[in-house]
Amino acid sequence: MIVSFTQLTAYVLGLLLLSNLLKRIGRNKASRLPLPPGPKPLPLLGNYLERPKEEPWLVTDKWIKQYGDLVYYRILGQGVLVLGSLKRTHDLFDKRSKIYSSRPYSYMLSVLCGWDFAIPVQGYGDIWRQHRRVFQQYFNINAVSKYRPIQLREARKLLLRILNDSNPMDVKEHLRNTFATIVMEIVYGYKVVDNDPFIHITEEAMDGFNAATVPGAFLVDMIPIMLYLPSWFPGGGFKKLAKKWKKATMEMIDVPFFKVKDEMKRGVAQPSITSSMIQSVAEKPKAEAEAMEQVLKNTAGTAFAGGTDTTISAVYSFFIAMAMHPEVQKKAQKELDAVIGTDRLPEFEDRESLPYINAIILEVLRWQNVIPLITPHLSTQDDIYDGYFIPKGTVIVGAAWSILHDPDVFENPLDFNPERYLKDGKVNPDIIDPAIAIFGFGRRICPGRYLSDDTMYAMISSTLATFNIAPPLDPNGVPVQLKCQMSSGTITCVLLFIHWLSLI
Repeated sequence: MIVSFTQLTAYVLGLLLLSNLLKRIGRNKASRLPLPPGPKPLPLLGNYLERPKEEPWLVTDKWIKQYGDLVYYRILGQGVLVLGSLKRTHDLFDKRSKIYSSRPYSYMLSVLCGWDFAIPVQGYGDIWRQHRRVFQQYFNINAVSKYRPIQLREARKLLLRILNDSNPMDVKEHLRNTFATIVMEIVYGYKVVDNDPFIHITEEAMDGFNAATVPGAFLVDMIPIMLYLPSWFPGGGFKKLAKKWKKATMEMIDVPFFKVKDEMKRGVAQPSITSSMIQSVAEKPKAEAEAMEQVLKNTAGTAFAGGTDTTISAVYSFFIAMAMHPEVQKKAQKELDAVIGTDRLPEFEDRESLPYINAIILEVLRWQNVIPLITPHLSTQDDIYDGYFIPKGTVIVGAAWSILHDPDVFENPLDFNPERYLKDGKVNPDIIDPAIAIFGFGRRICPGRYLSDDTMYAMISSTLATFNIAPPLDPNGVPVQLKCQMSSGTITCVLLFIHWLSLI
């Protein structure tokens, strides 16, 4: 029997209608309380036509200003709750973490693109706890200090590459290679080379992650029957994209892991987290060691994937901020000169004596936070909160951009102003640390945040101690007025990245 596209569409719409009716019946039995406020949904479609596409954090911020810091909307049959303040995120993700710590299941991301290995994607439960426990052994606040020599060495190699390259457009590529080198060496003992094909594989895999984690971006996540559509069928084009992304994802996690295993057998493996993990299970019974191997491979893959794009994007924002605010740059360089002089580069031991540098790092994270809508959580049971009913299966999104741009908390929030974090020449502990919103909430907070912070310090302090960063000049020799515009996606990135660097 051949099913026409019209018949399939009617069937899908019928399923949506039935699903919505069943959910309403279930909700009426569970609670007569209202859902949180939000934009009015259309029948069947919900707010699908209004769903944020370009710069979605600004759309949700508009809704937060209109409806308050709890905003509920629907994409087809899926309810989404946006939390627009630290109070709301603390109440649900911390105080009620038992029912708000899971993840929504994405067929596009987990099944079709192959990202079910990643710890941030895994549902809340024993498997997630096992992976996270292994991860934290190597990335807790005490463990990351041993990676600092690698971070400083690569930061200084970056300075030399920039110094020897006359093309300012190459700086972005140098930065990307530097970050990849840091993470690859720490995780796999792998030395990245120029034009390394593995970097391009990783970029393609991350493109898939970035696209597939946008709520409502792919209908298959709301209409799972679309999994069975052939790629040539109308509406099945997402499968072609997924096939390409999955191939890159599998190579990203398999190739370096098995390379380390092979090098260990030959006795030539470099020190790395992966070699340490494999060695830690070597004496276990064969069946147990084999069962753990997948956990170790997943953990290593998560460390690599999670340690590149987010930190790179933050440092891109630093460069554009310095080009736009030379007065901030000068003040930072003055502090560096006073603390370390001009005959050496900053070390980690200097960090406590560099409050303005630390304030710049904090403001970079806040000003253009790289994950403006935190990776969604999922409610695992019906709940009543502040007089509203939150159904089981609701996707919960922490609006990090809105939280970190709240004018009641941060004066003139669109301005880049490190001074907001300082008081009496020290970092003011009373000001909200943007890490609270940037690295996730509750039990799902990013376990790699300490490594990211150290890498940012090494890169930013070394760059400011060596170079001036300035905008390009127009034909008349006048500096171009820059505007910081971010890409759309789960992980955002500065779109305009043109600058000049010169030695101080």
